[in-house]
Amino acid sequence: DGRLLMWFSMGAASACMLKICAAMKPMAVYCNTAKDEHPDNLRFRKEVEAWTGIKVTVIGSDKYETTDEVFEDTEYMSGIGGARCTTDLKKIPRLRFAYCEDVHCFGMTVDEQKRIKQFESNNHDLNLAWPLVQAGMTKPDCLKMLTAAGIELPMMYRLGFENNNCIGCVKAQSPHYWNLTRKNFPE
Repeated sequence: DGRLLMWFSMGAASACMLKICAAMKPMAVYCNTAKDEHPDNLRFRKEVEAWTGIKVTVIGSDKYETTDEVFEDTEYMSGIGGARCTTDLKKIPRLRFAYCEDVHCFGMTVDEQKRIKQFESNNHDLNLAWPLVQAGMTKPDCLKMLTAAGIELPMMYRLGFENNNCIGCVKAQSPHYWNLTRKNFPE
């Protein structure tokens, strides 16, 4: 009986999730971390909105605008329990926005089963659905779908990053990720 919430992350997978579910008239919602992301994401969001016919609702923290504000205020970045910025800039605003009867959809693909299981165990109170898994879509399928639609991939993908995260994502553990960050964003 609740809303069908599609959590749009500015990534290729969540964009394709919106497209394959567009006929269901979902509500697309983005947790605002734009000040820490590549500026090209605004262009990408507008193209995805035009492609899907779905306007993305932007929500955010009442307390913080950037990851640095979270880190400085809480004196914590990331650890075994995850990143503090994810909690303060995404999870808290998402829980504040949602109703208990809502269905929550995230852009995780069929090749992310471990991540999905972990998310489900950490969010047992949410009604979850996985449209990309149901469609049998992988991340490469999503990249191909966007390209076929004439949508230029977000700049972070074009620079070689596997995901379209914040620049200098504190959860990243890959040396490849940090080498790309150092090369493309030395500041």
